[in-house]
Amino acid sequence: MIKLKITCREATQITLQAEDRRMPLSERLSLRLHHRICSNCRRFARQVELMRQASVRWRHYTEE
Repeated sequence: MIKLKITCREATQITLQAEDRRMPLSERLSLRLHHRICSNCRRFARQVELMRQASVRWRHYTEE
């Protein structure tokens, strides 16, 4: 069964796990719906993405 309404704790957990695994469609939809109504989780997801990008850039920088 697809759980569309998730809590902030679940959204945070899914956001962090998305880096390590491919998310099923149901989780992607649940997270997207949650981000539409929760600005704090949306902000957290942007911050996580910014840290991921900074980490990739740092690795490239140190390799050169």
